[in-house]
Amino acid sequence: MPALIIMKLGPLGLIFIGYLVEKKFVGRVTAFSNAMAINLHLFTTNYPDQMLISYANIGLLVGVVAIITYALRIRMPKWFYDLTRLYHSFLVGIIILITGTY
Repeated sequence: MPALIIMKLGPLGLIFIGYLVEKKFVGRVTAFSNAMAINLHLFTTNYPDQMLISYANIGLLVGVVAIITYALRIRMPKWFYDLTRLYHSFLVGIIILITGTY
């Protein structure tokens, strides 16, 4: 398989999962894993834009709070669940695909 296709499998997988699974809501575990994915992507990006850096930093905070509250079974307010929509797999996959250094 060509390297270009292999390098795009991760973001394309996120897009596919987001399309199939996350039609109504984004779970807290999903928000955490997608926030980690965007931060790992940021780490591999040569010259990241400030918007991408801010998105990744906010995602890190949201993701950590999401996974901790999930593990402790703490219910969060509606606005927090609305905030996790920013880390929908489809959206994260598109961002990684667009900002990738391929």
